[in-house]
Amino acid sequence: MQQIRLLMLAVFLISAACLVPPTYAPLSSRPVISSEWTSRPPVIDGRFVAGEWSNLQIAIQGPSYPDSYVKPTFVYFMNDNIRLYVLVDAPGDATDGSDECLLVFGFEQRVYVEITNALGGTQYHGDFDAAAGYDSSPNSATPHKIYEFSIPFSLINAQPGQPIDFGSPFIGKHPSMPYDSETQNDNVWPLGLNFDNYNNVEAWGILRIGEPASPVGGFVEPVNKLSIIAPYLALFGTIAAVAVVVTLKKPEN
Repeated sequence: MQQIRLLMLAVFLISAACLVPPTYAPLSSRPVISSEWTSRPPVIDGRFVAGEWSNLQIAIQGPSYPDSYVKPTFVYFMNDNIRLYVLVDAPGDATDGSDECLLVFGFEQRVYVEITNALGGTQYHGDFDAAAGYDSSPNSATPHKIYEFSIPFSLINAQPGQPIDFGSPFIGKHPSMPYDSETQNDNVWPLGLNFDNYNNVEAWGILRIGEPASPVGGFVEPVNKLSIIAPYLALFGTIAAVAVVVTLKKPEN
């Protein structure tokens, strides 16, 4: 009888352990935005036509943002297997001057993706495609500055399905997202990212890069297999325990 009790206790403990949900580290207080997976990359031409961009992630407008910001500004993100695409639509910048737009990826190994729209034409530095335009958009019928980026993941050390540190800081002579030369306003994101906290990762945002809903064939491998099969393990353990008890209590012939 003592052996039966010990066996029952062991099975119960194993089953209970399987049913306990896994613990995770607490979520960061950093702002999180997401890129949306797409199989139809946008045309990088500095224009925002209806239906081309739909995944709005950052809306810079009052009253949350101070008067020193280019308001309103709307920022969209999407990606495929090899590139990240970003649209910065700035109805608040209705002048076609020498404006700039800056995206920064990675806290440890920072990659500056910057575009300048000056009198000599659009200029950008690095192995990426970009365009700056002055046109209307679904967010405003009044012509304004529009920036589009096509950024290889290899440039920013990123990949689909993984998060990456992201920000548009106000630091020195660098612009922001975007900078309006007429008003000298800057769109800093996250709010307050500047000289004082630029080297503090908690002041940065997090960009989650999208991945396909399912691989070819439609099968998605579970991320946490134990959490999925745990109820079945517990049920199997209970059935096995009952079977052992019945077998041990059955009288011998």
